Amino acid sequence: MKIALSRSKPSFWMLYFAVHFSFLMIVLFIVRWLWALINHNDYMFDLAEMAFESAVYALLITVFKIIRYIIGKKRYEKNPQDRRRNNLFRE
Repeated sequence: MKIALSRSKPSFWMLYFAVHFSFLMIVLFIVRWLWALINHNDYMFDLAEMAFESAVYALLITVFKIIRYIIGKKRYEKNPQDRRRNNLFRE
């Protein structure tokens, strides 16, 4: 099942940011929890710090992907024949 999302809409990129933010937040929480377990110390989780780090990383990933999307779109508009699905049997 495919869900049709238009990459040119801002709502797609907000959803993309939110997914990456939540995933990075979970990863940071797990990594810091495991680090505290390995070192046998009582670590107080600073959720604001983890949220800030996740937001910065997610923003960087999203901006990078937007730039790649814009460049790819302009390249496709310039020469759409180079973007065929089957490049192996081109004549």
